[in-house]
Amino acid sequence: MARTHQEMSDLSVKPENISVVAVIPARGGSKGIPRKNIVDLCGKPLIAYSIEVALKAKTIDRVVVSTDDQEIASVSRAWGAEVPFIRPESLSGDCSDMEAVFNHALSVLAEEGYNPDILVQLFPTHPFRTPRLVDFLVNKTAQGYGTVRTVRARTVSPDSHYIIEENKTKRLLPMVSDQQTHYNEIQFRAYGVFISTNLRNPNLHGFYLHVLTDPVTFVDIDEPEDLELAREIINSNYFDFGLP
Repeated sequence: MARTHQEMSDLSVKPENISVVAVIPARGGSKGIPRKNIVDLCGKPLIAYSIEVALKAKTIDRVVVSTDDQEIASVSRAWGAEVPFIRPESLSGDCSDMEAVFNHALSVLAEEGYNPDILVQLFPTHPFRTPRLVDFLVNKTAQGYGTVRTVRARTVSPDSHYIIEENKTKRLLPMVSDQQTHYNEIQFRAYGVFISTNLRNPNLHGFYLHVLTDPVTFVDIDEPEDLELAREIINSNYFDFGLP
């Protein structure tokens, strides 16, 4: 069962007897923006925004960067993250399975005797998040939800649906009786601002979906125009990171 939440209450106290690791995946290869994960964003490398928020969050015990790139590893350490391993090349391609990437990180940490209760995934291409949001959603995970993730709501009209019939694409709406009332439906699109997994009870209460409402948090750095938008947001003080 999936539940959604839009209003964020103040759940920032660290759960007792719960160990939480944040893993930030950051490979060296990128197409739209070369060296994207360490590109300059208003005086900081892009990945630093995710590292800073994770370090500031009260609920995160360890902040680990998973990378195949020595320069990214060096930059990440300089900003306070741990880089206890270099990700193998087999997990660093354009089409690498992200679940395998995170499982690899957990496996390496387990070899050193560290087995966290909660895994938090923070994708560095999403710079606009706050420690308060991270703390709130970690607490939701600790309450027993198997997976917690951020989503964006969007309204979809029936006339945006198409079907393929006899090798022809047809709009769905004209095929519905004119006498019927057409209701828009709300769909949720997953956003990598925050994803967590309850490693101890992965299926206890199903999914918890946190609906993002601030459009700034939708920014995902993939192309140069995304980077320019992020710079404009920061330079104009349109977003409060909740950091000193």
